[in-house]
Amino acid sequence: MTQRVFVSLLTITVFLAGYGARGLTDRGGPVLPPPATLAQEYARPGILPADAKNKQKLDRAKLLAEIEKLRPQIVAYAAQVAEIDLGFDREFSALLTPEQREKFVSSRKKTAERDIKKKTDTSLLSDEDINRERDRPLTDIYRQVTVTPPLEWMTKEYGLDAVQQTKARALLSLRRSQFMSLLDSTAHPTIKLSRLAPLVQRVAASAK
Repeated sequence: MTQRVFVSLLTITVFLAGYGARGLTDRGGPVLPPPATLAQEYARPGILPADAKNKQKLDRAKLLAEIEKLRPQIVAYAAQVAEIDLGFDREFSALLTPEQREKFVSSRKKTAERDIKKKTDTSLLSDEDINRERDRPLTDIYRQVTVTPPLEWMTKEYGLDAVQQTKARALLSLRRSQFMSLLDSTAHPTIKLSRLAPLVQRVAASAK
């Protein structure tokens, strides 16, 4: 054993012995609180008292102004998203059997009806509803740029066989590439407001 190794082992042994002795003597003593500055540093800023949350009201007038300013970009982005989705639906539908296609068309029809109902609804959106609509594009992006999760869902939902799965994976990969190109050329505020823009009549009702 070299002298350097011996000294290192001796240092570790002495440290552990001292630490163990202190643990035995301090076991029954009070536990000191962490320094105030340390507690503040690691405090969770996202958790606010109820009264503070209530004071953070959504500035709807400012939000509407931002939507109107970005409306041309939002319309263009939504049109490109719809084009990508329609292209995928058309190619995917061609892979399906008549029974599978009927189920797929029915699902798309229900989604379209739900979207129309939301856009024609005149009830006022709450602040929570508005924040939810601003977060929805993040879910849309996940659906558009992933391959395996939607493929697994489609396989289960429509009973795709091995050949259909292979072709569907290729279509999903193509859709991901198309959507990634669109994201690279689109500003973040445009994406974030894309779901809320068609619902402005349900925001403007309380803007004062």
